[in-house]
Amino acid sequence: MGRATGASAKLNLIEEDTYGVSPGGNFLQVPFISSNIGLDQNLQDDPILGRGRDPYTPQRDVKEAGGDIVVPVDRHYIGLWLAGLFGAPTTTQIAATGSISFSDNPSDADTIELNGVTWTFVSSGAAGAETNIQGTLADTLAQLVSDLNGSADTDIDDATYSENDTQLIVTHDTAGAAGNAYTLAASAGTVSGTTLTGGGYRHRFESGADTLPSWAIEAAHPKVPAYFMNLGQIVNSIAFGLAPSGQAQATINMVGQDEDTPTATSNAGTAQFLNSGNVDSFSQFQGMIKRNGAAIGNIESADFTYNNNLDPVRVVRADGLISGADPGVAAFTGNLAARFDGTQLREDAENDTELELQMGYYLNDHTQLSFTAHNARLPIRKQSIEGPGGIRATYEWIAAFDAAQERMLTVDLHNDYDGTLYAVLGA
Repeated sequence: MGRATGASAKLNLIEEDTYGVSPGGNFLQVPFISSNIGLDQNLQDDPILGRGRDPYTPQRDVKEAGGDIVVPVDRHYIGLWLAGLFGAPTTTQIAATGSISFSDNPSDADTIELNGVTWTFVSSGAAGAETNIQGTLADTLAQLVSDLNGSADTDIDDATYSENDTQLIVTHDTAGAAGNAYTLAASAGTVSGTTLTGGGYRHRFESGADTLPSWAIEAAHPKVPAYFMNLGQIVNSIAFGLAPSGQAQATINMVGQDEDTPTATSNAGTAQFLNSGNVDSFSQFQGMIKRNGAAIGNIESADFTYNNNLDPVRVVRADGLISGADPGVAAFTGNLAARFDGTQLREDAENDTELELQMGYYLNDHTQLSFTAHNARLPIRKQSIEGPGGIRATYEWIAAFDAAQERMLTVDLHNDYDGTLYAVLGA
């Protein structure tokens, strides 16, 4: 028998079919940074008097199961926690896109490269991978689009081509991550990137669900060995922080029903993994904050929390357990710590302006996580002068239901995973 260490600990989870009952099967092993999930049961002093100064045996109070789990904001695994918080997402497969922009009509022998194929502009006599230059840029691009869409080249016909007078627009024919490998280059014109981007899956979560999944979560200490099965675990809240540096992390608060007596062997079956178990976390420098679609500058730090405000159902029962946890009025709130460099946020607060605030992490078009509050309001805050350094103010914003969007919050996760287990664990 060994001693338990955090380095050897594991967390395994699965969705329950019946609240508070582990369904068995193969659990999903999830990466985490810290966890205090488990069972607490306090002792109550015996109030009886008249038997001297020494107290009688204390009695056990109700059971409190749950706790906090701190996890990396991984582009795959964070979707599991979001599925617990909101319910299963709507997953849409998205095609990769890109463009080549032109400021002038191409000249004879200018080239572009599409998916490894060199395509040449010529003055006349175009054949094969060539396009005749027309009298205007718009006409040349129209001819180019016609030639590309009619090409029999097996690399060119992987995409569909269109134009908007100054750009060639490329859209991959196969929705999903594969289109991100389609390359772009040009001797004339400016490419949107070295490859198409945005191909993959968009998992959209929305606030306001009336029912949430419950999970069985096994906290494993194989060196002892001891395995603790936590039952009836429902995601109550998730909190993120944005800062100039460091690893992006999220704190998950769980409300649970019970923890079984530890066993010497695991009941999690054969562990499953997303992305072969690799962890691909966002960094803080990939954080983004937008006001009405435009980036907000000079934000030193920010945090935001979505809370289901679960209401534990405490009824009279001999085992001291709750019978469930009902979702209350949800809340999406946060803080913006801003350097004083203008009056825009102050004016928004004074005018009680309805804002769309978007926060999250952006690596590229196909790897990003965004939380969009459709109706956020800012409080009025004074600009305190506390020394020779920069002046700052912290705005504790609050989000509310937006009639146009018919919800308070939209969360979009873009990655290369089809989301199968998001639906299984979050249905």
